[in-house]
Amino acid sequence: MASLPVISIPQLPLPFDVPTGIHPCIIHLAVALPVVIVLMEIVNLVVKKRALGVFSFVLMLLTAVALFAAYLTGGADAEQAKAALDAGPAKQLFDAHKLQGTYLVYGAAALVVVKLLSVLIRKTPMRIIFLLFLLGFTALTVNTAKKGKMLVYEYGINVKAVQSAAPAAAAPAEEKTQAAPAQEEQPAAAEAPKVQEEEAPAASKPATETPEAPEKVEEAPTAASAEEAAKAAEDAQAKAQEAMDQAADAAAKAEETIQEAAAAATPETPAAPETPAAQ
Repeated sequence: MASLPVISIPQLPLPFDVPTGIHPCIIHLAVALPVVIVLMEIVNLVVKKRALGVFSFVLMLLTAVALFAAYLTGGADAEQAKAALDAGPAKQLFDAHKLQGTYLVYGAAALVVVKLLSVLIRKTPMRIIFLLFLLGFTALTVNTAKKGKMLVYEYGINVKAVQSAAPAAAAPAEEKTQAAPAQEEQPAAAEAPKVQEEEAPAASKPATETPEAPEKVEEAPTAASAEEAAKAAEDAQAKAQEAMDQAADAAAKAEETIQEAAAAATPETPAAPETPAAQ
């Protein structure tokens, strides 16, 4: 639908507060009445009953009152949903819905005047003019109601469950947005000490560096490994004792050989001659 010129209804001080939450009830009546009036006018073109025309006029007056009440209650509900409408994508749709509702209020007043003329004149051309005007008015009413339905069912405007869940869903998103700069600053802060360490002179390093701990710790020997080690030690001790015994035997044999050689090399001392006995 082409965009309509922006018009408004003057705000008049009311002696009462407009209640909230009843806009859907009133607007259903305001949408249904024009459809009923269209059907009655079509029938009255054929039967041409004055009573039917008067009843149609009464319904037209009721339609005008219902549309004005719907305009007031819609404004009260819009004040409740002001935060959601101003911050959400439904703002443009709501503006179009409100503008068309304003046209409907003025259009209903104009229809009352045209209907009154058709009742007074009681000519068929006047009835046809009123019927064409009424058809356009009814089409605009249905289209305006469709936009209101989209505000509720697609955007959740003034739906309590949706409106109460919106702040809870917005809080984690806001925390995530605030945490993003902190996460971006954290790598930069971690890189600063690294750069300072690279630029530090080599003399600042300690003279003795602590040896690094062995990467792999040897596994403790099992009971079987300990038993094998003890047995190997006993075998080695026995072999060592045997070697010592062999060395002692060799030393004893060598000593005997030396003694025999020494005895063979020593000459025997000759016996002294006997002295003759004195005669």
